[in-house]
Amino acid sequence: MPLAAVTMFALLVSGCGGNGNNAGNSASPSGSPSGSSGGSTASSTASASAAPGSAVDGKGKTLTLWTWKVAYTPGFEAAAKLYQEKTGAKVEIQTFTPDDTYRQKFQAAANSGNLPDVVNWWATAGDSIEGSIVDLSTVFGDDVLGSYYKTAMDPIRVTQQQVDSWASDKNATELQKSLKAGQFYGLPLDIGGFFTFYGNKQLMEKAGVSTDAPKTWEDFIAEMKTIKEKTGTPGLVLGGQVVDLWENWAGSALSIMLNGPEGYNALMERKAKMSDPANLPIVKAAEALSDNDLLMPGVLSTSIDGADQAFAAGKAAFDLGGSFTMSSLLAMGMNPDDIVSFPVPPISGSKITQWTTDPFTLTMLSVNKDSKNKDLALDFIKFVTTDPDAAVAFANGAYTIPALNLEGKSADLQPTLKSISDSFATEPGPYSQSQADINTYRGKNKEWEVYAQAIQSMWEKKMDAAAVAKKFDDTMASLEASGN
Repeated sequence: MPLAAVTMFALLVSGCGGNGNNAGNSASPSGSPSGSSGGSTASSTASASAAPGSAVDGKGKTLTLWTWKVAYTPGFEAAAKLYQEKTGAKVEIQTFTPDDTYRQKFQAAANSGNLPDVVNWWATAGDSIEGSIVDLSTVFGDDVLGSYYKTAMDPIRVTQQQVDSWASDKNATELQKSLKAGQFYGLPLDIGGFFTFYGNKQLMEKAGVSTDAPKTWEDFIAEMKTIKEKTGTPGLVLGGQVVDLWENWAGSALSIMLNGPEGYNALMERKAKMSDPANLPIVKAAEALSDNDLLMPGVLSTSIDGADQAFAAGKAAFDLGGSFTMSSLLAMGMNPDDIVSFPVPPISGSKITQWTTDPFTLTMLSVNKDSKNKDLALDFIKFVTTDPDAAVAFANGAYTIPALNLEGKSADLQPTLKSISDSFATEPGPYSQSQADINTYRGKNKEWEVYAQAIQSMWEKKMDAAAVAKKFDDTMASLEASGN
């Protein structure tokens, strides 16, 4: 896996950990979010009267479902209630946290033959759980898979590239080596993405600024300045402790919108300079945060979870995160009615005037291959992931975006979730046109590492935008000259 992809995965995982957040606070793009809220276990059983005429008769039967996401339990309960109304089957939900506890619980149960009927797991292929769950590629076809976002199956379906990699990797498990391209062992449950700002609605209203999404980056800066002037609250907090978080969660979107994917690709392919007049505004956009003293003090030593906590405590008007941040904020006690969200706004004059991002799958639902209720369990995971009412019920309860392409049904999502959902591309969007270069070049070409550090120095007011751009260009030239 290219370094850039590894970095994105790490950001995702770190973003989702620790507070009952979803795909956590991150979903683990890359990867699935890992969310937890302590080391305890919780369980609940959904119940309701069965509806007559159900296609599947589950009356008198009980399915068991395991998850590691405390924030998802209300969502599973809501979907399970609908399933019981349809089939008569009850669903018992158990939550085990944190992540490591859940993985250990799964392994111990797999070894002893005590797995639940349904398993909620990170959206992945080759995670060495496949020996315990059903190969769904023999069960579900395009009639089911075609109902999801087009990219939803990507992390779940085994690729030929993975098969080839495992074949030559001495550290690959025998189970991994046995997998074949095209196999998949889960149905996608929910999706997420970065590039999202969250705003404190009460602070915005107190300062008299609009709670609608700002149309440009310059408008956003002006709003943060007004809020600081009228309330004394810093404009923005983010997990600045992660050096390249800015580029991964905001900077790349600003660049792609400003000059199109081809412009960002030219930077990564070393066909352009950061100091070029077309690219310097990207650096200046970040500089506006420090020039106007809009960043929360101590932001560069703040973790992703710490940023969410600071925002939830009212220490900043806005928080940079992803779709997965919402469940973290709610777990921290925020009222969803007090939160607004919007995608990264474009720099004035950008080629692309509204950001959309290709979402990645966060978690999946799988079925125990030894389940005594296997057919019912298979029907349940299909129901939760493809029935629009069930998907909406789960999403609103768990505060995450369903992998199902809801189309007009998205109007039934909680308003903040709908806002995030509307920013997701149902077809491959502009970010996908840069994804290959991001994976190939941004982690390998060290000028990007230097650039991330220089952005932080700029925020400490040790450099200006021109110096940051020159540092990037000089590093790139030096590396090229040395053959790197």
